[in-house]
Amino acid sequence: MAGLRYGLRMNTTTFAVLSASVLSMLLASADSQAGGGAAVEPAVIPFTLEGSRIVVQVELKPGHRLPFSFDSGLSKGNIITPEAAKALGLKADQSMVVRDSSGKHTAAELTHVPSVTIGDARLTDQEYAIFAAPTQVTNRPGKPPLAGVLGAPLMKDAVLCVDYAHQKMKRWSNRQRFAATGLVSIPMTAVHDLPTIVVNIDGRPARVIVDTGNNGAIVVFPVFAQKNDFSSRYPALDASGGRSGSGQSFDALSGTADTLEIGTGAVFRDVPLAVIPQAVDPAWGIDGLIGFDVLSALNSCFDRNGQRLLFEGD
Repeated sequence: MAGLRYGLRMNTTTFAVLSASVLSMLLASADSQAGGGAAVEPAVIPFTLEGSRIVVQVELKPGHRLPFSFDSGLSKGNIITPEAAKALGLKADQSMVVRDSSGKHTAAELTHVPSVTIGDARLTDQEYAIFAAPTQVTNRPGKPPLAGVLGAPLMKDAVLCVDYAHQKMKRWSNRQRFAATGLVSIPMTAVHDLPTIVVNIDGRPARVIVDTGNNGAIVVFPVFAQKNDFSSRYPALDASGGRSGSGQSFDALSGTADTLEIGTGAVFRDVPLAVIPQAVDPAWGIDGLIGFDVLSALNSCFDRNGQRLLFEGD
């Protein structure tokens, strides 16, 4: 778990740190299905799995496709690097200020894109923050760097199912009928616009962010670990380290939880567990997050409007 990543998230007009994700901003967007009318089948979005990272090809300008990662924890918006924005001729129309995990404030800008194509899906009137994401986020050894990160707009007014095994996503717009037959459904509540669910870690309930941008299994913050006496419950926790999206190193603890229960439909045993620095305000009531190691086994469906997470049960 030493490789856990931190990232940056924006709350209103400033960014605050949130583990294993990239950025979040206050953005509004509308979306529509390619082809205009209501479709019978969902839009299919192929992706490549690069380590634990979901990478999709995004067309912000006709004929120009660029690699973006998809991060379900990017709570309200999208980001694009200055290099990609310049190459596409995107102009900024609004300024903002971002704050990284060290507290440093940096100027950033917003740009509007009339239409964006991602696989078979088309999203309209999209906003992207032009921000110089750290190389830890954009670097792809042997490949062109990521042009940015997609967040909540891909899930807005839609149900988005992520099939890791077949490396594709299916997206049902709000004009289509999504059939949840055979799937387990659990409440997914937006906390400061972050998709959260309640899981049980060895019988202890924890509210965690559902975060496709995290490369771990189950991660908790110190407040939760102290409240539940992790030092006694998990005496074998080892000191480890990680590096944040802003390049900062941090200390962490890693070990193993006996069981992780998600609703009544999924039980994981001998699950990698990490304790990392507090990444959100403790007053938010968020105890940690779940990442790739768990989500890749669930093939989850995100229904943000219906406030539920669906997955194939045991």
